[in-house]
Amino acid sequence: MKALHDRTQNLQAQSVATDLAARVAGIFEEYPILCGFSVQRRSTLTKERAVALLQGELCLADVSVSAWPGFRATPEFHNEIACALLELMDEQPEAFDFLSGRTFARTLN
Repeated sequence: MKALHDRTQNLQAQSVATDLAARVAGIFEEYPILCGFSVQRRSTLTKERAVALLQGELCLADVSVSAWPGFRATPEFHNEIACALLELMDEQPEAFDFLSGRTFARTLN
């Protein structure tokens, strides 16, 4: 019985990880100037690093973009990223644990 429970949990975790990877890939595809971002607990961040509150203690932070000198991502840009992550957490509450403490970066081929 325990083995079945463990296997079910592993399948659920794989599903969440797959959905998270797809959602993050979609964010990078939608925003070509986005280089990376992190999701951190608010208590670990300075005010300057936390750019959008997600859920509970989680915040979107460290958003990095590749654009012309002096360009800064707007709050609307941060909110678009946050909305995509919030949508995932609404669909799969387990994503909270997968997001916390993670940094996501664009991969170049």
